[in-house]
Amino acid sequence: MALIGADRVRAVLSDYDAALDASGLADQSRRAYRSRVGGYLGWLASGDVGGSDFGGGDPLDDPATRDRAVKEYASLLVSERGARASTVNAVLTAIDHFYTHLRLGPVRAMRQESATAAPRILDEDEQARLLDSTTRHGSARDQAIVYMLFFTGVRVTELVSLDVRDVRVNPGTPRITVRAVGGRGREIPLDAQPLPMLRGWIRERRTWTGASDLPAFFLNRRGTRLSTRSVDDTVVRLGRQAGIPGGADEPQVTPHTLRHTFAARLLDSGVDVTTVNGLLGHRRLDTTRRYSTLAK
Repeated sequence: MALIGADRVRAVLSDYDAALDASGLADQSRRAYRSRVGGYLGWLASGDVGGSDFGGGDPLDDPATRDRAVKEYASLLVSERGARASTVNAVLTAIDHFYTHLRLGPVRAMRQESATAAPRILDEDEQARLLDSTTRHGSARDQAIVYMLFFTGVRVTELVSLDVRDVRVNPGTPRITVRAVGGRGREIPLDAQPLPMLRGWIRERRTWTGASDLPAFFLNRRGTRLSTRSVDDTVVRLGRQAGIPGGADEPQVTPHTLRHTFAARLLDSGVDVTTVNGLLGHRRLDTTRRYSTLAK
């Protein structure tokens, strides 16, 4: 689900190029700003945005939508592309310059700390407490969400983009199919543990508004596709109910935490890094290897 069209990207970049030429910046700075802003706009126009919830606004016109989009893009640069803090901060500086050109002002996004923090991994006790909390306190849908994140390592945007046809829980070949623009989709086998939760949600889903009209595997109560924000809130809540609260602004259990934990758990069990890389959908092996030092 792209937030802006390719034609608009070309028009906006052309206008920004003209502004850069008249800015008085050094040639190297102009090239860097243009490249970094182009990468951000390309992401907004791509299917990689997935099912992210930006409130229905325009990221090139509405400040609140702009802030949410830039924060997610910065998070993606770190968690999925392995960007260093200095790289992310340079991108944010360029994006600030771009939005100032659009007369929206700088983005409300905090800069990365100079030392990139290691991915948060749940230890075995925390894993057990989270799954127990989910079973006791979560609805059928919430149980399916947490168990799928925990046992497949999918990104939250990929989770909410799943359709019913993408989830197969029949005996013999249970798996999910993650579809992506450009043919970069992948299949992830399903272990036995999440199957009861997924089957339970499939049964209950039939009674929800929109179930017969919408292909989305995860629905909200309005009968539309579940948003990434709702998934985030669900995981944070169940993590806190498990006694793993973290700070007020930095919860210890998030969808990213479950993805990191999935990767470290596989590497710790002896699965080779190439296989884990394929399951996670990383572009680079180095992004996956960082979990090797965190696996216990």
